[in-house]
Amino acid sequence: MNTYRIIGIYLLILILTGPVEVYSAGWDPNFYAYCVEVGVPGVKPHSFPDQVKLLKEIGFDGTGYAIRLGDDMEKNLKILDDAGVHGYIFWASINLKAEKGKVYDQRLPAAISKLKGRRATVCVLLGGFKPGDPGGMDSAAKVLRELGDMAAEAGVRISIYNHVGNWTESLPFVVEVIRKVDHPQVGFNFNLCHWLKVDGKSDYRPLLRDNVNKLFVVTINGAQVDAKAWTNGLIQPLDKGNFDNGQLLNFLSEIGYKGPVGLMCYGVPDDTRDHLVRSMTTWRKLKEKIK
Repeated sequence: MNTYRIIGIYLLILILTGPVEVYSAGWDPNFYAYCVEVGVPGVKPHSFPDQVKLLKEIGFDGTGYAIRLGDDMEKNLKILDDAGVHGYIFWASINLKAEKGKVYDQRLPAAISKLKGRRATVCVLLGGFKPGDPGGMDSAAKVLRELGDMAAEAGVRISIYNHVGNWTESLPFVVEVIRKVDHPQVGFNFNLCHWLKVDGKSDYRPLLRDNVNKLFVVTINGAQVDAKAWTNGLIQPLDKGNFDNGQLLNFLSEIGYKGPVGLMCYGVPDDTRDHLVRSMTTWRKLKEKIK
């Protein structure tokens, strides 16, 4: 049978049956856990190697927070590499009112360069001004562009972490800062528990949809929407609380979010393995329901 006849038969099938529908593999972001065993009174955290091993066993793709931008960074990166676990987020604090040359840790440029080739985001906490104070805008734009250039050389990204009490605690204000900075490597986090604490009465969807190209990191957890406390309130394992994480994940899939999703574990008092396994089980169930 010649080529033209084969093509003709294929076209006839298409005319009679309609186009063949091609299904995608589905939305499947990397899922990592961070702040594990942090902020829990009386709990001695596992060593970093043991924590990495535990996360690997349970099925997490990676971790965050546990690696500081300090002298032990190379050692910890090797621990991750040997275990086949990724470090998705790394931390840096910025004091916008500090003296010149002391706005951020002077080890930060070298640390960012060490992340070259990794799927990493450096999450920055911005302090020095009261939340939302416009007086910090010019200083922030300058330093974030500077860090953005460093990140571009290493092939990584800088993301503003919306954290209660920081200059950028409110996500709408974070977006204002991002627009002012206007750097391709600088974006923002959506941290659920901090969003609920500060902006929880607002609808997160318009803000995320309109700025999804700058949304670099999302973190979720089980949460009681109207709670005031963090532990057993705004931060719980994924199988607890009344916040609709299923709706959030469906929405992120719908708008084409392509970054990682982190599980916030700060202050969770339950047995570590138990609550991580429960959250992983819930995560998998939620993903199965994504349209």
